[in-house]
Amino acid sequence: MLLPKWPPTLPIEQIDYLTLQATTYALACGLLYLPPTNGQPLPPIPASAIHAPFALFPTPFPRALFERAQRLQHIYNVLYARVASDDAFLDDILGADTAVGRVDQFVGSLWRIWKDLRDNRLPQVSTLTSGSSAPY
Repeated sequence: MLLPKWPPTLPIEQIDYLTLQATTYALACGLLYLPPTNGQPLPPIPASAIHAPFALFPTPFPRALFERAQRLQHIYNVLYARVASDDAFLDDILGADTAVGRVDQFVGSLWRIWKDLRDNRLPQVSTLTSGSSAPY
């Protein structure tokens, strides 16, 4: 099978046009985040946002492997949900006192936050959206 040259070679004008279109789409669809504040508190009303990173020319991926991954997705989702629901397992594996969180500062921080939320029974907000950003 002969693969096309990748990424495609385009004139700078076309690349600029595609970049503008992709960036506009990302901003219009809420694919964005607030700019870093370098430790400063966020303003009460943010005045700017940054589009999420994207690839103008994503790497081609073989269709057969993509379809295989889709067939496995349900099994993975079930496994993920079972792991995420097993508090004892997560404590044993990720815990900041005796497990991965003890040596990995990032994981330890996430685990402490999760444990605090779990132990204090703070309600989780669940939303169903049609692809738009959540209102918060």
